[in-house]
Amino acid sequence: MLSNIILLHSYFNYAKQLQVIIPSSSKYQTKEWRKSRDWYKNGKSNECEKYQIKYVEEIINTKISKTDDRINIKTKEIIDYRTPLVNVDGFEWSEKFDGKVIDDGDIYYFNFKFICDTGGTQTRSLRETYQFINNQLEYLRKFNVYDTYFINILDGDASYNHIDKFRYLLNKDKYKYLSNYIFVGSLHDFYLNDK
Repeated sequence: MLSNIILLHSYFNYAKQLQVIIPSSSKYQTKEWRKSRDWYKNGKSNECEKYQIKYVEEIINTKISKTDDRINIKTKEIIDYRTPLVNVDGFEWSEKFDGKVIDDGDIYYFNFKFICDTGGTQTRSLRETYQFINNQLEYLRKFNVYDTYFINILDGDASYNHIDKFRYLLNKDKYKYLSNYIFVGSLHDFYLNDK
């Protein structure tokens, strides 16, 4: 217990030194909370994703590049494919990754979600995110790569309320050995995990 308190205290001191504010737990990130943030405008300008990207860039001290890379859900290959929906096989492609970093031969793919409140739209978004993460795991399994990492930042109270489904997926026997190659959690979790 004491070691946890000392560890937490060191995180706060480190954040103060960097002048980085520890992000709020996704548990408290309601729709109202999100609307009250100074970075939030109207929800139509990807400001949640921009906030998440900016924060992660501060943590990793690296610029995240935009990418059109996506996963083919049949072959599990990752390919730069800008407009799959213009083709008949358009639904056989995942959404694109929100960002990418190549560092010393390793590839880091980023997926940012900020899902608040409850309802059908939120459930569909979370289910799509679940399938996207499942395809990331299948990519790792199929190609046995040891230079590709997936970072999935899931913020918002809806994400928090359903994180158990994602943990269930990650803890399946066939995926447990891949835990070093994939992160699924909130910005708050990522911050604490990175220290």
